[in-house]
Amino acid sequence: MIQGRLYKPENDELIYHYCDPNAFANIMQSRTMWHTAFSALNDATEREWGLAQFLDVADKQRGACGAEFIDRIIEIVRLAQGFTVAMISSYSLNGDLLSQWRAYADDGRGFAIGFAPRELEMPAKPLRVLYDRAAQKRELVNNIKHAFEVEKRFGFRYDEVFLGHWFGFGLDLSAYKHPSFAEEKEIRRVRITGLALNKNERRMVPLGAIDGSGVERSGPVPIHYRVRNGVQVPYVVLDMTDNGKNAPVKEIILGPKNSDNEENVAAFLISAGWNGVKVRRSDAPYV
Repeated sequence: MIQGRLYKPENDELIYHYCDPNAFANIMQSRTMWHTAFSALNDATEREWGLAQFLDVADKQRGACGAEFIDRIIEIVRLAQGFTVAMISSYSLNGDLLSQWRAYADDGRGFAIGFAPRELEMPAKPLRVLYDRAAQKRELVNNIKHAFEVEKRFGFRYDEVFLGHWFGFGLDLSAYKHPSFAEEKEIRRVRITGLALNKNERRMVPLGAIDGSGVERSGPVPIHYRVRNGVQVPYVVLDMTDNGKNAPVKEIILGPKNSDNEENVAAFLISAGWNGVKVRRSDAPYV
């Protein structure tokens, strides 16, 4: 993994998922979050950006770390990116941001769901997105140099631990995004699906999930498809309550153009089994 990108909540902060009214109702009633294939997200450079920064930094470390070490880590990172699909659910640290309302919540007619991240237990890795390009490069340099020194102490074994580290590193590059998206302050949960390639087909393969200690978090999760703008979009559905043990939804914010009222939304939440959830309206003056 990339040291520094694992999301660790600060105090009692909430993270917010912006969505349209239909998605809001589905999330509340099903107690699940859809994780969408990275290729269907709003960033045209999704995943490509992080890989490009890594390749640039790695190539410049050849003198310090040696060509063999750099070639090996590049090969593994490329494999990680080439044979997996990152399924992502997105959240923001800002629950009332006009650009988010306009882009993801039906032009302000939707909702922002506030989650307590410590209770949002899903078999999907939580990553804090980094947008500053200089900071990305510094982080990559530090990670590469540290890993090189560790491998040097072990005599450059290039074993399964080495392979696993750099494969996970390649997956974590989805935590780097273009600086133009910085306003979003995104926290993302990433679930990995396999990708089988041959001459005649490109097929996604459901995978299980393990945590950092190697403990299995879930078995393979089925891949679903929905149509968006005429395109088939892959996604996976994950339970957000850890089999009913947690109630991670703490706040609902109605968008600035949402025609519903707070009392009606509160009644809906109770009917869906969500108690004690704060409901309020956006402060954004957008009509």
